Amino acid sequence: MDQPRPWSLCALAVSNTTAHVHDAPHPRFRALSLALLFVVAIALRCYRIDAQSFWYDEGLTVALAVRSLDDIARAAAADVHPPLYYWLLHGWLLLMGTSEAAARAFSAVCGAVTVVVTAILGRRWSGAVGGWLAGIAAAVSPCAIHYSQETRMYALAMLLAAYLWFTLDAVVRERTGDHAIDPSGIAHHPRRWRILYGAAALAALATHYFMVAFVAAAALIGALFLRRRARLVWITGHLALAVFFLALVWNSRERLAGWTFAKQSTDPLFILTDVLHGFSLGPSASSLSWFWLIGFGALLVAVFPAWRASPMVTSMALVWLVAPLGAIIILSLNQPYYKLRFLLPALPAYHLLLGIGGAALARIIATRFGARIGAGMVVLTTVWFMAAAIAPLRNEWFDPAFQRDDYRGLARAVAATARADDAILLIGPGQIDVFDYYFKGLQVRYPLPRFRPLDPAATIAELEQIAQRHRRVYGVFYVPYEADPDGVVSAWLAERAFRAESRWYGGVELVVYELGDVGAPLRDVGVRFGDALILERAAVSAMRVAGGDAVRVELHWRVSALPERDLYLFAHLLDINNRIRAQHDGPLARVPTSAWQVGEIYRSRAAVLVPPNTPLATYRLVIGVYDPRTGKRLLLEDGRDGWEAEYVLSRYEDEAHCWTTTVDVRRGEEVCLSMDGIHLCKAQRTHFTYPTRSSASAAFTAGRGTRMRIHPRLTMPTAISTTKSAS
Repeated sequence: MDQPRPWSLCALAVSNTTAHVHDAPHPRFRALSLALLFVVAIALRCYRIDAQSFWYDEGLTVALAVRSLDDIARAAAADVHPPLYYWLLHGWLLLMGTSEAAARAFSAVCGAVTVVVTAILGRRWSGAVGGWLAGIAAAVSPCAIHYSQETRMYALAMLLAAYLWFTLDAVVRERTGDHAIDPSGIAHHPRRWRILYGAAALAALATHYFMVAFVAAAALIGALFLRRRARLVWITGHLALAVFFLALVWNSRERLAGWTFAKQSTDPLFILTDVLHGFSLGPSASSLSWFWLIGFGALLVAVFPAWRASPMVTSMALVWLVAPLGAIIILSLNQPYYKLRFLLPALPAYHLLLGIGGAALARIIATRFGARIGAGMVVLTTVWFMAAAIAPLRNEWFDPAFQRDDYRGLARAVAATARADDAILLIGPGQIDVFDYYFKGLQVRYPLPRFRPLDPAATIAELEQIAQRHRRVYGVFYVPYEADPDGVVSAWLAERAFRAESRWYGGVELVVYELGDVGAPLRDVGVRFGDALILERAAVSAMRVAGGDAVRVELHWRVSALPERDLYLFAHLLDINNRIRAQHDGPLARVPTSAWQVGEIYRSRAAVLVPPNTPLATYRLVIGVYDPRTGKRLLLEDGRDGWEAEYVLSRYEDEAHCWTTTVDVRRGEEVCLSMDGIHLCKAQRTHFTYPTRSSASAAFTAGRGTRMRIHPRLTMPTAISTTKSAS
């Protein structure tokens, strides 16, 4: 016997759907379609799965999952998530490893299995056509793929929600006696399905606390459709689930209460539009992609004719989607609790509604124009799903503007320039896990604030201690409006440090600060920049600096006219050929210039980091002001676009140009030198830099036979002595 052709099978499926026969036209074709959906789903979810860095939450997840099961349980009790996902991931990581690809593969598998469950449930609810359309929509969904490529619990929660509704469907059909759509006998084992439903509900509640909204929605479905006696058992079972959930939440109540300190509502209309856009096109879709929502909207409208024909299954899908959506809207009326990922367990319901609407639309067209035209509608809908996913997935995988927080790139940037005595300042203390995953340097980490809410006095005291120990800090800022809502750390750094450079890595900002004083007195300048600003006084650090050091600049501005826009400061270190060797670009001050007042004095503090391999030469430091929107510089009265100073860079790393001596030091003594501006380093090439000044003295604790190297262009030591260390 000849095998049926796919086009014939599609047309037959449409005609069978019209006749309310919900078996696939050919069993082998049904199995092949499920296998095809799984292969497509797992391939899309594994493609470039390790191309992006772990982001903040993923770093926390991996750090927690590698701990013991007991530690995971205790840590989860103090966190905002229950422990089941971390336990499962713990076993997965033991088998697969802790690389980005290995850790994320667990979510990829959960996402691919969800596609198969969605397709099977869609077939049970709306026939072969509805099952296929729901399955292909889930397989190529940019939203599902995005969250199936990160090491978080949302892909597992989505799978558990799909399985919860799968078992709910069997329980409801068994108790109501509705087997018209289920000739396979799946509802003929009532006790088994009730046990499986209870296990799925327990697992869902132990995976994410917001899953209570989905279990409550399932409880509502049972209460609506079950008969009186079964309804009583149903309610009793869910009361037991409620006790279990309250026990989980009780251990995390304080952490949940302080999950967000912001007191602002989220517009319900924004939530509705964001869910429609996110579920249809994913979080990486551009703002110009609304065209594709036309097709999704048409399929959702087609759900209403299907509701008349099959009210129970359509109501189940609608409650699955709408009940959690309503819950998050209510929760977000006072605080911004809404996150699209919290609603991810409702995504299979959205795909099922698309499948129901697509099957209904194909049935209507087949009734009026024939089965082949209806089959063409099924093919067109399939192509529409695929085409709509192309641009969002391209953005997801290849466009840096849509990528996650890049801690991998950030750690490389720090490792490339940080010295041994530098420090890492982590604003958002939970970053330390993901930062340490990538950064293996020995620099000291300071996670701030130590406690939430932030203690200003304690935090400032610790910052003062950091300034005494280190000359440079790398500030890593992640959602500082939550970790430091009053800007205590940022205000202290703006007042006491010199901002060198800043760069964003996704949603994480890396800012390099020089600590200490400018090292030179302020002198009068009196240079006018444009019509609004006068540079009254300026101080620039020592005229002799070395590669790897920084030129520090302090500027005092007087406002002669209101600036009409925010202005930025630039400081360029230029060589003899006017090429930029080092630079600083950033705001003039912490207060935007558009908020400056006439007659007031404002201060700028900036630093220009000199690359380590900068050759010995004379350079010009040019300081100016520009409009960041246009790039246009403010001119001086003489027509120049910047104020200049000269600098000499001294390369002391070259052994051939260094004066070397060895001092015999006893244990616990210090080596003390007096000279005019020195650069010291031990044999391990750890650098000690001191400002240029007459009769300067310096000291450091050293071991026996410490070797010191001093650049010959600088004055030789006038005194070398050893003294008992204060320590």
